[in-house]
Amino acid sequence: MNAPPPSADHQDGNFRRFRVATDNAIGIIRDRRKKVLATVQETSIDGFTVLMSPKNSSKLNVGRPWLLEHDGAKIEVHPQWFFNAPDGHVQIGLRRLRDLTPPEPIRSSLLTRVGGRHYADPSVSAVIFGGFVLFLFCLMALPGIGDRLGTSDRIQDSIQWLIGKADRVVGSRL
Repeated sequence: MNAPPPSADHQDGNFRRFRVATDNAIGIIRDRRKKVLATVQETSIDGFTVLMSPKNSSKLNVGRPWLLEHDGAKIEVHPQWFFNAPDGHVQIGLRRLRDLTPPEPIRSSLLTRVGGRHYADPSVSAVIFGGFVLFLFCLMALPGIGDRLGTSDRIQDSIQWLIGKADRVVGSRL
């Protein structure tokens, strides 16, 4: 486990390493109940390179995965290599295992408050909108409200015309 780290300028043809800005480099490594501060130096698609004091590195157990909290993300990592830097710090290569960051919550709508479910299918929205328009249409056809608006007679005549046409089409096919 004491393999030397890749140099900072080394770029493998398969992936790239990116330096992390110093103002965004602070991370926390969790090993069960232990929390250790670390400075994230580099990140890549495969993992991270972190720097910490020898005292903090001795608190961590090597045999199991750790949790790296960095930049609002929670990532399960496995220590791949350790290197004692000349300045006295310990540099650790972490392999990314899986992302444990909770997804952003889905914004709630009126449907989730009433029905308690999230509808991702757009046809459900179309059916609900159609039902709402039909409800308004029927509301405007009621004798009390429709008479005040002047829509009751027109809507009732239109509905009777549609029923008559549908009856003739169905009757002619039978």
